[in-house]
Amino acid sequence: MTPQQSKPSEVNASGKSKPTDARAEILQHAKRLFRQKGFSAVSMNDLVSSVGLTKPTIYYHFTDKETLFTEVVVEMMRHGNELLVGGIKRCKDFREKLYRLSEGYFRFSPTSLSTMVRDASEHLDEAHMKQVMEAHRFYLINPIIGIFEEARQGGEIAQSENPDTLALYFISWIDAMTTLRTAHEGRDFDPRECASKMVDIFVEGIRLRPDSVTESRPQAGDIQ
Repeated sequence: MTPQQSKPSEVNASGKSKPTDARAEILQHAKRLFRQKGFSAVSMNDLVSSVGLTKPTIYYHFTDKETLFTEVVVEMMRHGNELLVGGIKRCKDFREKLYRLSEGYFRFSPTSLSTMVRDASEHLDEAHMKQVMEAHRFYLINPIIGIFEEARQGGEIAQSENPDTLALYFISWIDAMTTLRTAHEGRDFDPRECASKMVDIFVEGIRLRPDSVTESRPQAGDIQ
């Protein structure tokens, strides 16, 4: 079964549980700057110039750049969860769910999520990094684990498959293909075609076959 996990806290640094318009505007501009430049290249002065608010106003809502970056990454994951859940709501089977998930990611993800997470691991302290990883698990990994667990229980994939591992493999591959999409900027890149091909390759490797013999798979110790 999919592991239960409490929802990551959404209370901001100033103790307010609901964002103000100013706070939402800061997050919007910070998201754009961090995507374009990365953590190190963005200063609080850059944000002041971009959003048009004073530095004390920004620091009122976010105590430091690390806190702001953490909330940007968590907000991206929360938005990704909304797209994920909405995209697969009416899908018939797990192949279609994976396809809708992949296509939506290619269409709407503006940057490689792994790049943002790697940036976080390099610059955030342990407490902030814990927030990022908890959000990554809750908003992105757990729903995909649910897709594979449902397929396993329904006999669509082999019982020997581990939903947790499949979820990590799949989201890593989607994210890598998002980088490829960026590399194709200015050239043809069809999200539907790419999603279809990717899902076909992935599903063919794990779907349940009548004549499948799991014992024939090479084990880690057998590979020299």
